[in-house]
Amino acid sequence: MSKSEDTSLAVRFDDRLALDALPWFEADNDRIVLADKSIGPAIDMHTHYALPAMWPHSFKLDAPSDDSHLLLGCCSNHNLDIYANQNFSKKELRSMKLDLVLGGITGRGSRKHHTAPNLARDMTDIGVTHSSVLAIDISVPSKHVSQTIATGVERSDVTVFGSVHPRSRKKKVKFEEQMHAGIRGLKLHPAIQSFHPNDKAARDLYKLAGEHNIPIIWHCGPVDIETKKARMLSQVANYEAAIKDHPNTTFILGHSGAKQCEEAVALQMRYANVYLEVSCISLQQMEYVFHNGDSKRIMFGSDWPFYHPSLQMAKVLMLTEGNPALRKSVLYDNAARLLGL
Repeated sequence: MSKSEDTSLAVRFDDRLALDALPWFEADNDRIVLADKSIGPAIDMHTHYALPAMWPHSFKLDAPSDDSHLLLGCCSNHNLDIYANQNFSKKELRSMKLDLVLGGITGRGSRKHHTAPNLARDMTDIGVTHSSVLAIDISVPSKHVSQTIATGVERSDVTVFGSVHPRSRKKKVKFEEQMHAGIRGLKLHPAIQSFHPNDKAARDLYKLAGEHNIPIIWHCGPVDIETKKARMLSQVANYEAAIKDHPNTTFILGHSGAKQCEEAVALQMRYANVYLEVSCISLQQMEYVFHNGDSKRIMFGSDWPFYHPSLQMAKVLMLTEGNPALRKSVLYDNAARLLGL
């Protein structure tokens, strides 16, 4: 069901709890939960524990807290028909960027709330039974990757994607160490790690991943709030050569190409080794993905702790109403098959 086919459903909400106006959700005190228990199970392919902070800062990733303190707060606008980051007001966007930058330097801010129990609680509320937790290896010393892996591999409700910086001098060693530690995928982020997706250094990792049947999830596409350099590195066109030259490596385009969704769908349809993950994209973009992409290679994602999973779940449920096969494929089957669940 497209937005144009059912205009009775709202797409703009003053806050997260207002999503209970949709037929699938209800407000439970200060939490939004899935009321329709016929939906699910679901797998979220795009989540993170506490985002990277410089060494020596570390976080108690097994510690719960009363609130997850997501970067898009409960009281913020939740408009389904815009790219997710456009829901931040100017003031909220400044605050979010400050939290990311200063928190990465000082270890303070919201990161201490972005823990395994809090992720599990937010996911359970929305019918998500399993999540891919993505580490990001940054160019300065950090405990983020090792802590993410150590915490995630001990849990049955997550699959851990490790991360190796393409410019690391010990790429192969790090990759093998993480694989032996229990990772089932690799996360690469051209914008944060500041590399071109077709760099020779990155290609070494693509080859390794293909040899060991380890899927790679990329941040893919411009999001319009990053730096100019990061925006240029993330252009969808930059990814094609690597995809074409590594047919035995599975690539997941995070955010389905973000603001360049049509280009990402075109890549998916040209290459059988490409999956699309739908975190952050707008309702109209998601409708385009569903109508023009290969439904067997499209997967649900939220980008927690930036956003609550209800934001993207609402869009999936709107667009798959009356199409249970598509709903099941996107929410569970495709990811389960890829992760071997």
